[in-house]
Amino acid sequence: MRVPILHILFFTFISFSTAFGQAEKKLVKINTQNSYVEIHGTTNVNSFNCSYNAKLPENEFEVSLIKKGNIIEIQHEALFLKVLNFKCPNPQMTDDLHNLLEYEDYPYIIFQLKKITNNKIAHIMIEMAGEKQFYTVSLKNSLKNNQLISSAIMDLCITDFGLEAPEKFFGMVKVNENIEVEFKIDMNIYDN
Repeated sequence: MRVPILHILFFTFISFSTAFGQAEKKLVKINTQNSYVEIHGTTNVNSFNCSYNAKLPENEFEVSLIKKGNIIEIQHEALFLKVLNFKCPNPQMTDDLHNLLEYEDYPYIIFQLKKITNNKIAHIMIEMAGEKQFYTVSLKNSLKNNQLISSAIMDLCITDFGLEAPEKFFGMVKVNENIEVEFKIDMNIYDN
């Protein structure tokens, strides 16, 4: 089963008690009512926000973590966000976003968390439209008992993925090639 990006960004503030280099398994359950992923963009005329509208899985899932000093490696399969599940304020903007991301040839945005450093920096691989890029993201974390809330805003340039920012109305409206991906993940984490 393919699951969305939200499953990759929640391990950052867990305190790990395993021996150096040994795998530790955790169970994670997302609180779907309080979690979201959004894309923010601008044009030369205004700004826009598009939200990921798919229902997040409510079942618990397992991840393996390996601590090596201040680095936590995360072992999991790549995770998928279905492009068609992003919705914008109006249908034309939604269609433009889907077409920009070449959804017919590349129906998913693929994410893979490689590691966490210093309990707050995520190292992520993102694949869009068949192109892979690597990013580091500073996370804001809040941990209380077993509840973890992680949030961040990532800056991306669509041209890094071989995509060209669209122009509308004979070039009068131009989309900025820089976008932001904002997320907040509210989850509960348990020992397995």
